[in-house]
Amino acid sequence: MVGKSMATKNNQIDGSYLSRQRLVHWFELGAVVGTGALHLLFKHFGAKGLFIVLASVFWTGYIAWQVRRDRTKWGSWGFRTDNLWGAFKWPTVLFVLAGMGMAWYGVKTGRVLWQGHMVFLLLLYPLWGVLQQFLVQALGVDNLMKLFPRHGLLLAMPVGVVLFAVVHFPNWRLMLATGLLACFFIPLYIRDRNLWPLGLYHGWLGTFFYLWVLGRDPWVSVFGK
Repeated sequence: MVGKSMATKNNQIDGSYLSRQRLVHWFELGAVVGTGALHLLFKHFGAKGLFIVLASVFWTGYIAWQVRRDRTKWGSWGFRTDNLWGAFKWPTVLFVLAGMGMAWYGVKTGRVLWQGHMVFLLLLYPLWGVLQQFLVQALGVDNLMKLFPRHGLLLAMPVGVVLFAVVHFPNWRLMLATGLLACFFIPLYIRDRNLWPLGLYHGWLGTFFYLWVLGRDPWVSVFGK
């Protein structure tokens, strides 16, 4: 009787823990969608730079709070260095090919290929890129796969692609490019679970895409003149 009682109690504890975990997954997923909606709202009012600052502060604080409670989350989310070599290989190939294609388009259309503050952007933008990849991959795609394990990538992939593309509405070229990027980055994240190469190349590709394809200064597009 004692053994049976203990087993029942353990099952109740396990069930309660799983319920709390599901709530966390739903909360994080909802917060990601809410962040995307706020991004569109701030952008509509010409306050994209302010949004980036506020979102960065909030989500950096959330990461710090969760890691303080459970240190294993730092690595499980994808902030890891143990597999950097393997995790960088295919994103680097993608970056080189996409970069060459954008440079060719920039030369063909007479775009300005370099500006004075490009070095600063190439250092700063990847930080925002890592945070965006964290939201889409770790809190979006990964939570979807945990909440709907039977559907897995078949559900997480299209939702992640749409989520990443729609936050760049209404620029159809930017939506198409980010949606295509997500098609490659989502499987790479699931395979390697490493955010560093994805965030780095997200920032660099974004910088070059604005300048070489859209013909716009990314700094001015975000913060104004």
